[in-house]
Amino acid sequence: MRPIYLISKTPYEGVIHIPILTIRFLSPTIDFNGYEGVIFTSKQGVLALQNYSLDWEKLGCICVSESTANTARAVGAENVEVAQGYGMSILDILCDKKRNGKWLYLRPKVIASEWVEGAREQGIEIDEAVVYESVCNEEASDFAISQEGVLIFTSPSTIRCFLQNYPIFPTQDVVVIGKTTQNALPVEVGSYLSETTSVEAAVELARQIAFRG
Repeated sequence: MRPIYLISKTPYEGVIHIPILTIRFLSPTIDFNGYEGVIFTSKQGVLALQNYSLDWEKLGCICVSESTANTARAVGAENVEVAQGYGMSILDILCDKKRNGKWLYLRPKVIASEWVEGAREQGIEIDEAVVYESVCNEEASDFAISQEGVLIFTSPSTIRCFLQNYPIFPTQDVVVIGKTTQNALPVEVGSYLSETTSVEAAVELARQIAFRG
């Protein structure tokens, strides 16, 4: 079987992890009073709250995916709603529920989705707080990567940092976790899109490709 490389912040069992990103947590001043709830598009957003005190019983919580929701529940979130794994599905939840209160999006420094502006156009009040940023991991610049390997990218940032250190060869196959990530690839690089926006689905697709040879 061809080697499979997961280019991401966190590892996954059974594939080779290239830790191309590292996380830097930020600590802006946040007053959670007055918000109906908080919105997370990654588990890093949840983990960034470890230095804050939240009354989870009073706050609703919208998470982009089940894995993010599991992290939120682990730190105490109780009223959790789960979107379908991509940003615009958060907008679907906000519109369907016809929320009247103000929401707080705890976000990375760089975002790729336009769902926040879409929500505001629908009359939904959203404030944003930048609580972390993804930066390229300098220690991941010298891995031996096979020209016959299958590469899995989990975000536009992983592509950007990878290309600072490595080429993508025509002999390699590329799997992406979602359309936003797919759009961040160079135009000449073809790719396979995982069935759902999860690392598990992307790894399964990569294994199918690797077994085919």
